Amino acid sequence: MLNRVELLEKLREVSAKLDDVQRDIDNITNEIDGKKAAIDEIRKQLSEVRSYIDGKRSQLEKTRELLNTLIEKKSQVINQIRVLRSELLQINISMQKYREKLMVYRNLLTTLNEYVGGKTLEKEKLKRVIEQLEYFFETSPTNPETERQFIRYISQIEKELNIADSLEKVKAQMAELKTQVDNYKNKREEIRREITRLVQDLATIKQEIKQLKANKQEIYRELSKLKEKREELKKQREEIKAEILQLALRRKELREKKRAIQEELDRYSILLKAVELAEKSKAKAQLQAAITQNLRERAEVLYNKLMRGERLSHDEIKILIESGYLPEE
Repeated sequence: MLNRVELLEKLREVSAKLDDVQRDIDNITNEIDGKKAAIDEIRKQLSEVRSYIDGKRSQLEKTRELLNTLIEKKSQVINQIRVLRSELLQINISMQKYREKLMVYRNLLTTLNEYVGGKTLEKEKLKRVIEQLEYFFETSPTNPETERQFIRYISQIEKELNIADSLEKVKAQMAELKTQVDNYKNKREEIRREITRLVQDLATIKQEIKQLKANKQEIYRELSKLKEKREELKKQREEIKAEILQLALRRKELREKKRAIQEELDRYSILLKAVELAEKSKAKAQLQAAITQNLRERAEVLYNKLMRGERLSHDEIKILIESGYLPEE
């Protein structure tokens, strides 16, 4: 069995071992806390990355919607341009027909003017001349020769009247044709301006579509980078979790070791207390024996003194009674 000195030495050794293990446990706990703080930071970064991803996805969806709208608008503008160009073609065809008709009437007008020798025919004046000639013919006596000349003259004037009427109709028709051609020209210019405007709009839309497509590709690239960052953070988080798990297992082993050392320390503490208690009991017994021996020796001296007839004090008599030399009263 170990003595008090050996037990104290054992207690110091086991206590030092316990302190070492507790220090290792504290170090591991601090390391775990540090890694948990790192995980919290990673979670914060993950939350930010996820928020960015959601924002980019929303931006991408809006870009897609706007792109679809612009593509639809582009299709509509192209259809409008196609319809206007078709209308422009029909106008050009109609204008050509009217120009051809106008050319025919111009040729007819030239022919009629050549027929009358280029002189100006006044329709109303010719009508009045015919009326006057007819009246004169009906009211004046004539011979056959004069009558024939008169008839030829009236016939000539009637031809001129018919030509004047024809010239008037040709000019009216030509004026109408020119009006139609001018209307078509105005309509054509209006359509051309509209086509020019639509072509400019189309160019703007195409540029916007091109820019949106570039934006969409950029958003895709940013999303890809954000997803890579997210996966990298997840990987870091899982690696740290695995490290924490290993540290927790090591700490658990150390705590079990600490409990075993504590049990050993408690056992040595109990043994030391037992030894100290035994030493105290032994010392007390030795002291009591010494006191008893001393009391017996003194009592024997007092008893001899009493037997010699000497007078004893109250305390001395009490010593004799406690030592058994005298019976208790």
